[in-house]
Amino acid sequence: METPLAPAIIVPQAKDDFFEGENGLVAVFDYDYEEIIDFNVKLKWAQFACIPPMWLSFLCCVPCFIHKNVEWDTRSRHIAITVDGIKFVHNRRKFLCGLSCSDRGKESKTVPFDKITDCDVQEPAGTACCCFIPRTLHQVHVDTASSGQKDDNGVLRHELAIEGLKEPHEFKKLVWQMKRHQMSFGAAAPVTQSPKQFEMGNVADSKCPELLTEIRDELKKLNSLMGAKYGATASKAA
Repeated sequence: METPLAPAIIVPQAKDDFFEGENGLVAVFDYDYEEIIDFNVKLKWAQFACIPPMWLSFLCCVPCFIHKNVEWDTRSRHIAITVDGIKFVHNRRKFLCGLSCSDRGKESKTVPFDKITDCDVQEPAGTACCCFIPRTLHQVHVDTASSGQKDDNGVLRHELAIEGLKEPHEFKKLVWQMKRHQMSFGAAAPVTQSPKQFEMGNVADSKCPELLTEIRDELKKLNSLMGAKYGATASKAA
């Protein structure tokens, strides 16, 4: 019995071209950079005002660069789904006062579909930093068998915590769809490309009518040849 093919998933159009040209790319998802920057700048200033030890950062002119540090860190984040899994990249970015000597290096991580045990969306709710800042960002938590432990502060660790995606629910759906296809067929689901983005589907579906037509034509040729050969042989024998 054949495994039923999953319905196609339309992936939202992405503006991020960081992964353009990468092999095995399935879909790119945009971060809501402006919303992330707005929330985290407010959070940093609130933390600076409420936590006296942070006042020492005046010695390094850090408050003058709070907005820039948040922006540098935020705009260097990129995420995509490939045939291998979820790929997250935190690109090289400036830090502190923006001097090259304080730059932070590129970091990347791929979480394979067969290792994923959970992928869920946490809706924004409540406030942060002493109830001053309303939470506005969705979070996508991706877990594997090795994650799910709590750190020293009692916070649950995730294999990947993605904050501020524009389309978090579509991201979650595509992750589970890719995982199901991999489990069903032993490999990631084939995809067809749309402009700058991809639709998930089965390439075999689009080629099936063409393939059947070719098989039919070949069978017709074979029947004609067989008929001509054995028909002639039968006439001679008679």
